[in-house]
Amino acid sequence: MSWPKRILIGLGLGVGLLIVLVLVISSWAPGGPASQAVAMTVGDRTLTVAGHYKEMRQESLPGGLRVIVDKHQITVENSQLTTDGKVQVLEPGQDVVAWVHEDGRLEIKFVRADAASPSPPAE
Repeated sequence: MSWPKRILIGLGLGVGLLIVLVLVISSWAPGGPASQAVAMTVGDRTLTVAGHYKEMRQESLPGGLRVIVDKHQITVENSQLTTDGKVQVLEPGQDVVAWVHEDGRLEIKFVRADAASPSPPAE
């Protein structure tokens, strides 16, 4: 066998092993849905929608914003938050974090505007 032929065979085997290695590593990657986050400003407040959701829509309202995340509806108007029909009054400087769990539950957290962003809730 000539030297150029041996070199080509060696390179072919090396590329084949590299492809197999990439396929094995990619099969070990976590296969769950990725967590995502979107922050929206409503007046002087920030509404952050984060977690494991499939679909999100937002609609502008006079003086507020309506966000529909999967099957949940979140509305922020002036100093009022409505989540799936439940009304809550927001304090001045209070931001809202809506976390969607993998099983579809919605969890609402309130944070001060000057506080650091909260970590995802424990599953």
